Amino acid sequence: MRDYRFSKYLYKPKRKKKKFFIVLLICIVIGGGAFYSVFFLHAYALYSRMVEFYRVRFNDYTFLEKNLESGNYNIVVHEGAPYLEKKPNNARILRYLGESYYYISSSLTGQEKEESINRAILYLRKGIVLSNFDDMLTRSLYILGMSYFKRGPVYYELATEYLGRAFAEGYKDDGIYEIMGYCYYRLGVLDEAVTYLKQSIAVSDKDVVRLFLAHAYKDKGMYESAVREFSLLVGRSQDNAVLEEAYAALAWIDFQEERYGQAKENLAAVLELNDRSADAYYWLGNIYEKNGDMITARKEWRRALSIDPKHIGAIDKLY
Repeated sequence: MRDYRFSKYLYKPKRKKKKFFIVLLICIVIGGGAFYSVFFLHAYALYSRMVEFYRVRFNDYTFLEKNLESGNYNIVVHEGAPYLEKKPNNARILRYLGESYYYISSSLTGQEKEESINRAILYLRKGIVLSNFDDMLTRSLYILGMSYFKRGPVYYELATEYLGRAFAEGYKDDGIYEIMGYCYYRLGVLDEAVTYLKQSIAVSDKDVVRLFLAHAYKDKGMYESAVREFSLLVGRSQDNAVLEEAYAALAWIDFQEERYGQAKENLAAVLELNDRSADAYYWLGNIYEKNGDMITARKEWRRALSIDPKHIGAIDKLY
C-alpha cells in the first residue's frame, strides 16, 4: 500500500507539467494568430490601398503591361477589371483588357470564345478612340483587325480596315500579308488580294497562300498566271487537299479554253485523290457533252448527283 502511494506521488506532477505546456502552446498559437491578423493583415490591406491609390492617381498600370507581355492574360483581366470600374475611360486599361480577351479566346470554344472576342472588340475599339498615338496603339489596331477576322467572313471588311491601319502605321508582323490577302480574296477585291498574297509568298512561301493567289489569278481571268501557280503546286505539294483543288482548277481552265483532253487528264487526277468528287464527275459530263456523247455525259451527271443530291450543275443538266 505504501509503495502504491509513493508511485502515485511521483507521476502526478508529470501530468501537470504536460498540461501546462499544451495550454502554453495553444495560447502562443492563438496569440500569434491574433497578432498576425491585427498587424500584418491590416498592414497588407493598408499597403494594397496605397498601391491602388498610387496607380489610379498617377495612371501607372505598368504591372498590367508586364503581365500582358508575359502571357498572363487571365491575371490582366482579373486585376485590370477593378481599375477599369474606377477609370472606365482609361485607354491603356481598355487596350490591355481587350488584347488579353483576344488571346484568351484562342483557348476557348463555342459561346465562350465568341463572348471573349466580343469583349476584345468592345474594349479595343473604345481604347483606340481614346488613345494618343504610340507603339501600343498600332498593336491594338492589329489585334482589333484579327479579332474581326476571327468573327468570320461577314466581318472581313472591318478586319481589312483595321489591319490596313496597323500596317500603314508601321506595325510589323509577317502574317498580316496572308490575312489581308485572304480577306480581300473573300471580299472579291482581287487586285488587293493578289498584291498582299504575293507579299506573303515573298516572306514565307506556303502552299495555301499560293493556292489562293492562283485562284485570284483565275477569277481575274489571268489564266496563264493561274496555270503557272497551280502547276507549281501540283509539282511540289504533299497535301492531298491542295493537290485536289489545284487539279480541279486546272481542269476548269482547260475546259474554258477548250482543251478537253487535258481537262479529262486533270479530272482523272482529281478522282484518283478523291473518288467521291461530285464536281469532277459533273465536269466530265460537260466534256462528254461538248464531244457529242450525251449518253456518257448523262451517266457522269447522274454519278455526280448520287454523291451530292443537291449539286445544282448536275440538276440543271438532267432536269
